[in-house]
Amino acid sequence: MSVAVNKRWTPPERRSGTFRKLRWSLPRLGLRRVCGTSLGLALGCLLVVALPCRAEPAAEFDAANKLYEQGKFPDATAAYERLLTNGPTAALHFNLGNSRFKRGQPGKAIFHYHHALRLAPRDPDIHGNLHFARRSLGATVDESLGRQLLRKLTGDEWAWVAGGALGLWFLLLAAGEGLPGKRAAFAWLTRTCGGAALVSIGLLVAAHAERRLAAEAVVVVAEAPVRPGPLAESKVAFSLRDGTEVEVLDAKGDWVQVRASQQRVGWLKGDAILRWD
Repeated sequence: MSVAVNKRWTPPERRSGTFRKLRWSLPRLGLRRVCGTSLGLALGCLLVVALPCRAEPAAEFDAANKLYEQGKFPDATAAYERLLTNGPTAALHFNLGNSRFKRGQPGKAIFHYHHALRLAPRDPDIHGNLHFARRSLGATVDESLGRQLLRKLTGDEWAWVAGGALGLWFLLLAAGEGLPGKRAAFAWLTRTCGGAALVSIGLLVAAHAERRLAAEAVVVVAEAPVRPGPLAESKVAFSLRDGTEVEVLDAKGDWVQVRASQQRVGWLKGDAILRWD
């Protein structure tokens, strides 16, 4: 597979939506009023300093992309990981997944693709590369329709939907009180918006709970022996290879209990997996 990197740096605070459509912008400064010469000069100095600071990650991102395009995948991986100290973005995790996949590390690639999807859940490129990585391993992961729905939006987007529906409902209630003669005309619309607000709030709560309770992980070692109990002396029941996605059920010390495909359950060392929950 020819895997192309995302060539546009996305600042960490712009995490929702499709990352290829995001635009570079300076942070908004929440100043209601600027008064006094000294404050104005201080603000000017702050912006002068901010410009090169914000340009620096973009330049480093471009440099990392060039390393990737030159086939220097270990160097590209290291460069992308250094950029993560500025804050995670979908583009960074996407490119990290690509570079890890090129290095023959499907588990870590899948780990980063899942992180990217949390920040840009509807991006077709991320979905495509995740599916390709799974197919290369001969793996399939079935998600329920409910989980697919809850993961269509980020947590912030679900909050905006719920807040918008609730705000519109309150406006209609206020309009009905302020215009008694029109109350009957507003009644059906008010009830509809009220129902939509309740549904959206329920979806917000469900999405938040699903994200917090989901215990998903992926094997990131060549072969992870799985045992019936959390003891090194236990006989190996089966093994999981790099890139196998599992559900974490329990943890005891350095051991984690996981469930793999076909409902196989057992214990393996915690450093054999990476979790993205």
